[in-house]
Formats: sequence, C-alpha cells, structure tokens
Amino acid sequence: MLIPMWNIVADENMPLVEQLFTNINGKPTHIKQLAGRSITSSDLQNTDILLVRSVTQVNQSLLQDSNVRFVGSATIGTDHIDLDYLAQQNIQFSNAPGCNAQGVAEYVLTSIAYWAEQRGIDLTKIKVGIIGAGNVGSRVAKVFTRLGIDYVLNDPPLADAGDPRDFVGIEQIQQCDVVTCHVPFEKSGQYATYHLVDDTFLERVPDNSLLINSSRGAVVDNKAALEIKLAGKAIDYILDVWEGEPDVNIDLFEHTMIATPHIAGYSQEGKIRGTYQLYQAFNQWQGFQGETALDELLPEAPKWQWSGSLDGLYQSLKPYYDIEADDQRMREVKADILQKFDHLRKTYPQRLEFLDTL
Repeated sequence: MLIPMWNIVADENMPLVEQLFTNINGKPTHIKQLAGRSITSSDLQNTDILLVRSVTQVNQSLLQDSNVRFVGSATIGTDHIDLDYLAQQNIQFSNAPGCNAQGVAEYVLTSIAYWAEQRGIDLTKIKVGIIGAGNVGSRVAKVFTRLGIDYVLNDPPLADAGDPRDFVGIEQIQQCDVVTCHVPFEKSGQYATYHLVDDTFLERVPDNSLLINSSRGAVVDNKAALEIKLAGKAIDYILDVWEGEPDVNIDLFEHTMIATPHIAGYSQEGKIRGTYQLYQAFNQWQGFQGETALDELLPEAPKWQWSGSLDGLYQSLKPYYDIEADDQRMREVKADILQKFDHLRKTYPQRLEFLDTL
C-alpha cells in the first residue's frame, strides 16, 4: 500500500528545507523550491504545505484552487499574508517572530557606526530614536544598552497594551540624531505605519541626522524622502527596504549613504531560525515531536570582542560585517536593479552573527 506523501512548495531562499522537512514523522515528502516572487497558483495544485518569505503574496488568488493546508512564513511580518482568508479556509498559519532580530540589530549597529565614522560623529553624544519595540526593536535597544548608546523607544500599540517600558511620543523621536524603523506594515487603522515617516516627519528631524529603514519600504514615503533631500535637507539615509521593491526608486537610491536589497536580517543564523520555527510549528500542528534541535543546525561563528570604547567602532566591526560590500554589490547592478534585486538576495554571501547572545 502506498504511503501518502506531503507535497511541499518552498521559497528557494530558505535554507535546510530538505533537511528538516524530508520524511516528516515517517511520512515521505516531495519538496519543490521556487523563486518566492514567482510562485503561482499552478505551482500549488497538489501542494499540502507552502513555505514562503516576505516576497510571496499569499491570498485567495494564489490558494483558491490548491490543497494547501499549512502556510508558513519564515519572517516576522505578515503584511504579505491574507490572514482572514487563511482563517476562513481553515488553513493553518505560522510565522517566525524574532528569527532575524539579531541580524537586523547587527545591521543597525554597523550602519550607525559607519555613519559616525563618515561624518566624524561622537557616538557617546548622540541619541537614537527606535520606532517599534517588538522583537527587533527590543534587540536593537539591548545592543545600545550594552554599548552605552543613548536611545528612546516609541511604540504606541505596546504602550496602549500596558507594556511597562518608558515610551516617548513621535515628537521626541523626531528630535533624535538617528531614527531607526522596526515596525510592521499596517496600511490603515489606529496604528497605521504606511508613510509613517513622511515629509512632515523628515522636516522636523535635526539637520545632519540619519534615517535607517530595515522594516518595510512603505513605512518611509520614498518620494518625500527624495524631495526633502533635493530641497537641501542635511539628512543621511541608510535604506534596506524600498517602497514598491523590487522596483527601487533609483533617484532616492542615488541619494543614500548605504543602500542594500532587503537583507538586513539575512544572517545565516536568522534564516536557519526562520525555517526551524516553521518546522516546529508544523510538527506541533500535526502533534509530532520534532527530532532535530536548533543547536545542531546553527554554525559556529567568531564573536566580536568590544574594547569598551565607541571610538573606531566601525573599523572594529567591519571584519565581522562589511556593510560597504553589500552597498557596493547593489550599486554595481543599479542600472538593472528591477531584474537584479531578487538575484542579489538569492546569491547573498553567508553572513554570520557576531554579537554574543544578549
């Protein structure tokens, strides 16, 4: 008698899918890995499990003629998932909150260190405004606490929910030397984040400040960011995410200090955690006990040793993460960025996390 088989479609940029999802609890699997942005309904005709990242729009159009019963997204955000439709169809869903928080925190730290070196800024005298205090924003805050970098937190949903941390209003964020965004994308509602950073916001930040966006592209109004820069505002941009990506606003791109192709959280460990969290969630849904431990999968990596001083911070971090190389790779394909954006992500070099667990 033939044993029923799990049929799985997964984003090709997810590591260890074959290792973790082959022969689940004694049941064989057939795994097909595809470019996430190119997955179509025809690819899912006989599929039971769909594993994606942020570039696949999972909605009725994609799923309505499929047999998919489990959708997993190896990401923190869920703005690419029609959660209402999944619930209506009784399709199990899981994402991977916190999987890449460490990688993003390291990206932000390196970004600020690079900016400080380029502009001759004393990091002991700046204040950073962190918008969003979830998994990623909290990890960024822990890094700053460890290094003695001053910061404030803004997160109205958490504040309203009774989170005991000290939060500030957006007006105080606008007074900071650095603003870094770590919010989910919400198009509307009380806590909408669409164009949260708009022309009014940017006009109010100090001259010679820095804006970092590694959350979702449309959190920052890209057109407004370009226009205020062209109008002479002394502000630096380090952008990892783009409104309408992969269709990047090239004019804005040319006015960034650092530009990267949505890879802030692309540490090897972060990607592994994302796949592993979906493996755990699927096993739990099926009532199985996963046989593989996360520690067995994570690579060993050399850790950065802090001297205790913020002087020369970027040069001490560069051997562990060379953000200039990421920027250069993107600039080399600027003329063909629409076609090359996903290729940059697919071929992204292995990047290991360098901060000790916080």
